[in-house]
Amino acid sequence: MYKKFLIWPLIVVASLLPVGISQGASKTNITNVRVVTRNDADTPFVRTVLDVTGPVQPRFAIDKSGYNIVVTIPNTNLSRSINPRPQVNQNVISRLELGNKGPHAEVRIRVPKAVNTKDLKVFTLDGNARQKISNRVVIDVNDKSGKVQQWSHWHDSKDSISKPFSESIKKDFKGRKPFAGPGRGDMIWPVKGVITSPFGYRIHPIYGRQILHSGMDIGVDYGTPVKAAMGGVVVEADWISGYGNAVVIDHGNGMTTLYGHNERLNVITGQTVKQGDIIAYAGSTGNSTGPHVHFEIRVNGEAVDPALYL
Repeated sequence: MYKKFLIWPLIVVASLLPVGISQGASKTNITNVRVVTRNDADTPFVRTVLDVTGPVQPRFAIDKSGYNIVVTIPNTNLSRSINPRPQVNQNVISRLELGNKGPHAEVRIRVPKAVNTKDLKVFTLDGNARQKISNRVVIDVNDKSGKVQQWSHWHDSKDSISKPFSESIKKDFKGRKPFAGPGRGDMIWPVKGVITSPFGYRIHPIYGRQILHSGMDIGVDYGTPVKAAMGGVVVEADWISGYGNAVVIDHGNGMTTLYGHNERLNVITGQTVKQGDIIAYAGSTGNSTGPHVHFEIRVNGEAVDPALYL
């Protein structure tokens, strides 16, 4: 009789213990945070991206003053490795703080100019285990200052800093029809996406002078297949300073194309590829603030507008 009453409490404890352990282990964690300034929309904005270990359902609130935003992520922890006060663009966000409040993670944002729900967007993006992409919480806050500059990377072409874009085009083609490629007459788009930064001259956000953005940036998600715009021979498939993981294809007649910032490459140097072959998978390596493909065309070494060939 004594043994019977002793065994029952042990069975109850044993049955409860694994449940408690599995619940604790299943709690979602925020493992990384990054903040970038972007203008690939009608209104420039600051984007905060949180990598999380599982699906979440964030909610947000803006106080009556419009200066304080709180994004709450239920049943989520903030990893110890994260900087709770990351650097931000002070024109758009005065202060950004991350922390835990009970069983929830909180992102507290203070803005210098009052915002409303039209100026704030909070959404999630699903992860992909095969491609090693985390689930993400994305927080976009619109710029109300009018001071946000071009977000994309820039390439400083020493031989063409001072000349206007129109002169560059005249020099490239010298009155002839735009070069269309060896026998094809066209190129295909390497990826389908939104043009987040076109080819051309801009005022550099740091140097304050005109500098050529030597290609076209096409915004796509991580892991998007990147295709060869035209057939040719791969002359580079490696890390290139500024471009990250990049592929350069020689199409003959002095024409090359470059595909930059890839997550990983699918070709090797010396390989022959056909138009439409998958040569890489998009990412954000090198001098980049978000996933996209930097697509560049050069004729006899001179960067030209890809839009003329697509």
